[in-house]
Amino acid sequence: MIHKQSYDQILNSIIASDSRYHRDAYHFVREGLDYTQHTISKQEDNTVRHISGQELLGGMRAHALEEYGPMALMVLKEWGVSRCEDFGEIVFNMVEHDLLARTDE
Repeated sequence: MIHKQSYDQILNSIIASDSRYHRDAYHFVREGLDYTQHTISKQEDNTVRHISGQELLGGMRAHALEEYGPMALMVLKEWGVSRCEDFGEIVFNMVEHDLLARTDE
């Protein structure tokens, strides 16, 4: 019988193999993606579509400021996120472990 791993088990596996980012950074990226999809969907008559990297970064910025205000940069740095590329690395890790889906766009 194949046992499907839970989100937390998969996240533990990612962090064990790549300890650059705190667990909360992965949760934040997932929340940031949801925030961005929701925001874009509202602007485009509830259309769900692929989100570009630029759109995702803009949504993450807005979400971080909404959640943490002027402390956002410090919180992200505490999680190991100091560059836009760090978000890309986190997304890549999540895609590689099937926590996010890859698109061809």
